[in-house]
Amino acid sequence: MRFVPLIFLGSLALWGSSLPAEIGASQDQCIARYGKPERDALKESGLLYFRKDGICTIVHFYKGKCDVLSLFSDKTESGVPEDLSADRIKSLLESEGASPDWRPAGCYSINGVWNTADGKSFAIYDTMRHKLAIMTHEAYVREKADVAKTRSGVN
Repeated sequence: MRFVPLIFLGSLALWGSSLPAEIGASQDQCIARYGKPERDALKESGLLYFRKDGICTIVHFYKGKCDVLSLFSDKTESGVPEDLSADRIKSLLESEGASPDWRPAGCYSINGVWNTADGKSFAIYDTMRHKLAIMTHEAYVREKADVAKTRSGVN
């Protein structure tokens, strides 16, 4: 009987480590995965800022779910995050992007661009700023509409 609590605690540890904290995750799921936020700007801008395992993660929430992630190295050189390797980007897409099936987009760009097979999300690796952004297409459409409103003076 002494081993039952150990088995229970072990299963909790495994369950907790597999909590999703990716596109579509709730605030609680993100905190369970990344730990306490370094900065909480939910009320001002819908953002939580985390730092874990050498990666800074900025999570944007819309209607209680993560719809945009910005990921970059916590190490900087001349004020710019260190470059992420191709293997690290692939790993981040799979672990944070809520899809194991990311495909390079068929477009010409100096940046890395990927789409999910289901077409619901896409990602861009900014080669100048060394930042990976993963977002839903809905978040992108909303962002574009907000930019258009701002440029036209409508708010």
